[in-house]
Amino acid sequence: MLHKAREIFEDRFEEVLAAAKEGERRCLNGKRWDGNAVLIVVDASLDSIGLNYFKIVVPRVKQFYSKYVHTGVISSFKAFSILSSEDARLRALMNNRRVWQVAIGISRVLNGIKKDRELEGDFAALRYWAEHANHKEWKKDEIGRINGIGLITFQYLRMQAGVDTSMPDKIIKRVVEREFGVHANSDLQFIEEMEKLSKEIGYSQILICWAIWLRESDMGKEEWEAL
Repeated sequence: MLHKAREIFEDRFEEVLAAAKEGERRCLNGKRWDGNAVLIVVDASLDSIGLNYFKIVVPRVKQFYSKYVHTGVISSFKAFSILSSEDARLRALMNNRRVWQVAIGISRVLNGIKKDRELEGDFAALRYWAEHANHKEWKKDEIGRINGIGLITFQYLRMQAGVDTSMPDKIIKRVVEREFGVHANSDLQFIEEMEKLSKEIGYSQILICWAIWLRESDMGKEEWEAL
């Protein structure tokens, strides 16, 4: 049964499988955005308002890196956490108050974890939070309580930090139901069903999500491989 389900998955996502595996590798090994935790938070914050990921989010994260991280202007959670969502530098990159409220709020929480736990580096704080967070009680979580954070962003941030879980976004839900007959009555139940699907086909939940995002995007193969 496992072998058959795996064959079906590989057949339907053959074109994007290599790129999806690379996305999985980077997430699980803490190498998403080269392991830069600030960029991971910016990515999740931009994604939280439903922007086109490959056409808008990715280019904006790259701009944030070249303008602020690479130059050392905003290169840590500590530096990010003291900013205002009205900061002209941030609003020039994306003129949306909610995006920066989310990014600053996450940075404050994670900077606090870093200090309280005496962790070395911002990514260690992000990973610590992601591994100890409970999606079933996400509304009680310090990051889950930030205005603008929903379950989708909560889970997406955990995935980018290397936790093998999934997010109930509309694209993933639609494709998984269409391709594999997976239906759930709630977003929390959907996450549970994705855990089952992952075991059934023998691929991580992160890889499944990447495969869906890549195949459903209108990007070409060269663009996938350049991510």
